[in-house]
Amino acid sequence: MQYEVPKVSKISIRSDWPIGISSTVRGANLDAFGFNIRFILERKPKLAVELIKAYQQASELRADDPKAPDEDLLLASQELERLVSVPPASD
Repeated sequence: MQYEVPKVSKISIRSDWPIGISSTVRGANLDAFGFNIRFILERKPKLAVELIKAYQQASELRADDPKAPDEDLLLASQELERLVSVPPASD
């Protein structure tokens, strides 16, 4: 069995901005978010705590963990599409 080298993307986080994004739409290898926790903590402390909790949950995942059922992926994909879609401009 041949070992595949994992894809890598870098995210730049600015000191004056809460997030950084890596997007395959813009040529990156991965779709990823990075958070400037200090920036967020100083403005929305509860959000910073929620992000750290989500980070802790995500950090427990491993490549050999079983993938979610297709139904769960479909529901999550629909929710993500709803969250990131831009409504059409009204005339």
